[in-house]
Amino acid sequence: MNKNTNSRITAFVFSGGGSLGAIETGALKALVEHDIHADLIIGTSIGSIIGAMFAYNPTIECVQNMEMLWGEIKTRDVFPKSLFTSLLNLATSSQYALSTKKLRKLISEKIPYTKIEDTELPLYIIGSDIITGEEVVFNKGLILEALMSSAGVPGIFPPQHMNKRMIVDGGMLNNSAISTAFKLGAERIVVFPIGVPPNDVKPKNIMEILIRSVVFHSNRQLASDIHLYKDKVELIIVPPPDQIDVGPHEFFKSKLLIKQAYSKANEWLKTEGFSPNAETYQQPCDVHTAQINFVEAIIPKPGTTTITLLSENIKERKETLQKTIDKTTDKIQTSLRKKKKGMKEKEVND
Repeated sequence: MNKNTNSRITAFVFSGGGSLGAIETGALKALVEHDIHADLIIGTSIGSIIGAMFAYNPTIECVQNMEMLWGEIKTRDVFPKSLFTSLLNLATSSQYALSTKKLRKLISEKIPYTKIEDTELPLYIIGSDIITGEEVVFNKGLILEALMSSAGVPGIFPPQHMNKRMIVDGGMLNNSAISTAFKLGAERIVVFPIGVPPNDVKPKNIMEILIRSVVFHSNRQLASDIHLYKDKVELIIVPPPDQIDVGPHEFFKSKLLIKQAYSKANEWLKTEGFSPNAETYQQPCDVHTAQINFVEAIIPKPGTTTITLLSENIKERKETLQKTIDKTTDKIQTSLRKKKKGMKEKEVND
């Protein structure tokens, strides 16, 4: 049964989050299998790429193709490995650290059309003007250029200069564009968030601290929009897996994320059903709750020294390597036993 039979204009809103976009793909698969449809698509950053593919072909076949694509993408396909080039760009007063050559090639190979207007469902792609601080919404023109603009992480990838604007990643201003969907006339807004890191694991290095900062900032904006729009539209947040221990750059974990997200969304649809859930959705970055977390300022504990961090990192890598060796050894031994058994059976038969 088509779940849009009540004639409400339904928008699917896909969020930004790098490799965490795999979560949105897994959740989308569950919704499509439950015959839940959209009337318009809105996407930010990686969400714009997911949205662009689905808007062109809003079918389960498209989602399955996306699932396979996630399994093929490597980190090097998005983020070039050349440290020298990155340092050179920064040292020469460049506006970015990495080239988008590989990302542009990847997108152009996977998007089978030229213009935004070519999609079956209306598509809207979110960007941010780094000069004025305004949100920009691409609704026509070249799909590749719109996607490159929306996915242009500030400082990492070059900003796109067009229409007298300097455009970077839409997630800087509107990572989960509920407000845009509302302005476009959506009466039911289905949001695909990326989740949050585990709250029982401390970030171990500067990269993990920066990643958490970006993820929490994005979820903070989502929490505000939930409060602002929950009484104005039928707002449905598709719950992501609990506490995602994956960085936005770790594309090698995409299959795991899709599996977890698909399972979580299926469970939610079967137990709670496809209905407004803004009142019950647990958002850890919500500052609009009645609770205030009062804390006494005291002398802080000394931070972990660099030597200790290095030692812990070496120990962790050693343990991971040992597990890999043990697993490989078990496979080899199992294979040898099978071959030995096969040889004995062959001797008996001979």
